[in-house]
Order: sequence, then structure tokens, then C-alpha cells
Amino acid sequence: MTVPEDMKISVVIPCYNSEEFVEDTVRSALDQTHPAKEIICIDDGSTDGTLELLRSIAEEENDLIVRSQANQGICGARNSGLGIADGKYVAFLDHDDLIQPRKLAHQAELIADCSFSPDFVAAAHTEVHLERGGTERRRPVHAQDPWTGLIHSRLGRTSSNLWRASSVQKVGAWDSEDGLELDTGLMFRLLKNGGRAVADSVPLTTRYVRRTTASMGNRPEWWRSFLKMRSDILRHLKSNGCLNKTRLEALHVNMIRFIRKLHGHDPELALRMHRRLVQGNFQRSEASFGPGRLYRMLYDAIGFRYTEALYPLWLRIRTLFAR
Repeated sequence: MTVPEDMKISVVIPCYNSEEFVEDTVRSALDQTHPAKEIICIDDGSTDGTLELLRSIAEEENDLIVRSQANQGICGARNSGLGIADGKYVAFLDHDDLIQPRKLAHQAELIADCSFSPDFVAAAHTEVHLERGGTERRRPVHAQDPWTGLIHSRLGRTSSNLWRASSVQKVGAWDSEDGLELDTGLMFRLLKNGGRAVADSVPLTTRYVRRTTASMGNRPEWWRSFLKMRSDILRHLKSNGCLNKTRLEALHVNMIRFIRKLHGHDPELALRMHRRLVQGNFQRSEASFGPGRLYRMLYDAIGFRYTEALYPLWLRIRTLFAR
């Protein structure tokens, strides 16, 4: 299918201290088979040579716009770029991610072939974990029920998705109050306001996960952000009569999973969050969670606190008898 000529897409790249890798990111946006209307790089107060590098590239590339601002954080940089963008859709590309040459054309074709005008394209992507020797992991999308996909973190990521500019602006754009769940927070607000997504199962974006990646550098804060966001989703679905069995069990599975992760780092905080966010919300959930059937039996019989104390003991005993 041919990409419509009037399908104008802007690319926004927030940049901060990224001189080591940002040129590859910018070049991947410049080398699209469906050229972006503009590529906007927002230097967010870098203290290295990022700004100078971006300006040198802009001298060669007419479609590259470079703006500099005092440091406002990732949300401020993205929103500054969005305010400049003239495209109907916007691709927000993080400064160390890459997109393949067909990415914009492919997603523009999906939109053109869609029976409605989507508020965002929820796209699969590939993660490369640099601290694990470059291990690759494909992240699919599950958009048949966007709410379940959102709960499971399966509606794409910032860099892989394509966003309708007016829809993003209408819901307040990027919001730092979403903590380390910025993309989930934005999609949550879009869905709450009746937004619709089209799924893109082809992974044409590569996301590089580094030790300095926000969620990797502060895992406990990410776990708390994840739990708070799912609690907000639960409250919204309940209050609007949209909490079906599938969504309830997806919430239960994910909230227990992340509370268990938090328990390994801060047991008392995990217990408090379990009491506040889980108890009383999931009495009728039949979700299969935890590492096995015994864990669920213990959890139902003696509660989260004592299950977390006893289950590791059971694993050690089982290991001894298996020798």
C-alpha cells in the first residue's frame, strides 16, 4: 500500500548528555523511506558535546531542527518538541533508540488502512540489554483488548509507538507525575478519554536498555510507579463498570508479581502496599499467580506476609531432599 502524501509525521528526539550515541539515533530518523516532515531534537541542558554534535548534523540536514533549553527532564523535553511539531502524528524517539528505515512508512500505511483514525499505534519492539552482553528480547503487543494490553505492559513503548499529536495534547501530553511509567500513563489517559489504538506487530524499533536507563537504575522506584499506575487503572475500571474478569485477573497477577519484587528489596514497604492496593480488591479473583500452586495455596490460607516468609524455606527444604 502507498503511503498517503498528506500523512505528515514529525519525529521528536529529547537529548541529554548523549553525544556517544545520539548521531546514530538521528540518522535512523533521517533515513526513513517515508521522510519525516521534520526531526526535532531538543537538547535538555546537556553538559557534554551533545548540542554541538546536533548542530553540526543540522548544518548538513535541512529537515533537522535543533533547540536548546535549560534542563526540564524527559517530559519537559518531549513536550517542548511536541509544541514545535507540525505533523499530524508524532514519533517520540529516545536519544539512544533506533528505528528501521521502513518504520514510519509501515505505520503510516497501518493508519491509512484503518477504518478509524487511531490516537496511537501500539507497536512491538526489540529490546537489547547491553549489560547482558547485548541479549535481545522481542516485546510483542496485545491490543485485542487495549485495557488488558495496558495492564500487562503490552501496548508498545514510547519510541516504538506513533502518536496522534492533537490527542496527546488533549490529555495533557507527557506528565512527570506518572513517575517511571510515562508511556503507560500517557496511554492510560488516552484510553480514559475514549482514545483508540491500532496494533503493529512488526518490531521496527530497537530499544537499548542500559544501566543508566531510568527503570534499570532505580528498580524500587519503577516497581512503585508500576503498582500505583495499576491501582489507578483498577480504580478507573471499577468506577466505570468496565472491570471484567480478564482485566481483574490481569491486574491481580501483575500487582502480586511486582509487590513480590518490591518485597525482596523493602519487605515492610511491600507489606504496606499489599495491604493498601491488593487486600480487599481481589477476593474473587481466580488468577494464577506466584511461582506455583503451593504459593497460591499458602497465600489464600495464611496471607502474603507469612507466605513470603515460609515459601523460601519450602524451596530450600525441597532442594535438600532433591540431592
